[in-house]
Parts: sequence; structure tokens; C-alpha cells
Amino acid sequence: MKLAKFRRTHLEETLPEWRDKFLCYKLLKKLLKSLPATTAAITAVDSLPRHLEFQPANAHLAVADGSGEFHPLGGLFVPILNEELKKLNDFYVDKEEEFVIRFQELKGRIERVGERISCGGVFTSETFRKEVMDIRKDFVTIHGEMVLLKKHGWWNFRALVKILKKYDKRTGGVLSLRFMQLDHQPFFTTETLTRLVRECEATLELLFPLEAEVIDGTPTTQVKPLLNSKL
Repeated sequence: MKLAKFRRTHLEETLPEWRDKFLCYKLLKKLLKSLPATTAAITAVDSLPRHLEFQPANAHLAVADGSGEFHPLGGLFVPILNEELKKLNDFYVDKEEEFVIRFQELKGRIERVGERISCGGVFTSETFRKEVMDIRKDFVTIHGEMVLLKKHGWWNFRALVKILKKYDKRTGGVLSLRFMQLDHQPFFTTETLTRLVRECEATLELLFPLEAEVIDGTPTTQVKPLLNSKL
């Protein structure tokens, strides 16, 4: 599936509020088309900071064609790319922190239900069923959003690699080689998110396999130990 179609069908239609949180691939591609097809690129790849953060001193850089003419737009590619990377990383870090907080809150809700059962709290069938189903619904929601964030990172990584290869091919530069050494970008590192997804799946499997008890609305002897268990 092409990147544009994948983004549209799997991400934008599901979470439209994320629509502006993608690499501006079309803009970067348009900048590339404005450059001459030449190997005489002087976009200062060698001076590019290893963390790929744009330095204002690079703003004047340009690209020269075979006739020696300079194209000011050539100096915009790296600065815009850096701004795009900052946007992606900020979004990813913010969402990851949000998921950590939401997941801990959900675990706290489960613990409180278990404590009420242990202390002989009053649960009607209807209130128990509603509370458990609400918790399950919220777990399913956060799980889906975390999976989408992983797909979001995958899409942006693929788009980034693609545009860097186009840049190198057109200018004769080695920007993609330099960038591929920078695998510590936040939206590349998904260890925390992967752990949260797995923990969420384990919690759903542990707490909500017994649909009969949930539908019936009674905390049976099978469900009680699950609610009281430490997650």
C-alpha cells in the first residue's frame, strides 16, 4: 500500500485531529523539484549537527547548478526538515506521556473496584456491570490509540527515508546516510510505547475474558481475584 493511501485510510480517517502531525512530504518534495538536477550541492551536510537541529547560521545556504548559478531555495530543505522533525518528536513525546498517565489512571480504577469488593462494598448487578464495562471500553480505546501512534511513527519514518533518498539522488548529497545514523530520534524509539501496548493487552486478557460474568453483572468468585490482583 502506498504511503499516501496508508496515511489516509489507517490514520487520518481514524484520528483526524492528528492530520497536521505528519511529515510535510509534499512540501519537501516541492522544494526538491525547485532544485537543479546536479551533483554540485553545497547544502552543508558535513556541518549538519548530528542531532539534526537546524542552526540559524545555515539559513543562507544555497545549491549551485552547473553554470554556477545559486538557488536560494536549496537552503530551505534542511531547515524545514529540522522543523518537521521537531514537530514529529514533540508530538510523539507528548502522546507517549499522555498514554502513560491515562494507563496508570485506568489501573487505579481497577484497583479501586477490587478494594470495594474486598471490603464488602455494595455492588448492584447493574453498577458492577457498568463500571467494569466502562473500564474495559477505556482500555480498548487507549490500546487502539497507542497502536495508531506506532503506525504514525512507522509512516513518518518511511516518508522521511523516501524524501531523503530523493534529495540525495537529485543533489548528489549524502543526507540520508548522515540521518540514518541518528536512530535516537524520539519517534524512532518505541520501547516505552511497545511496553504499554503489551501491558494493556495483558490487562485486557487478564481482566475481561469472562464476558458472562460482566454481562451478568455479578463479581463472581472467578472475577474477584482478578480485580484484586496487582497489575
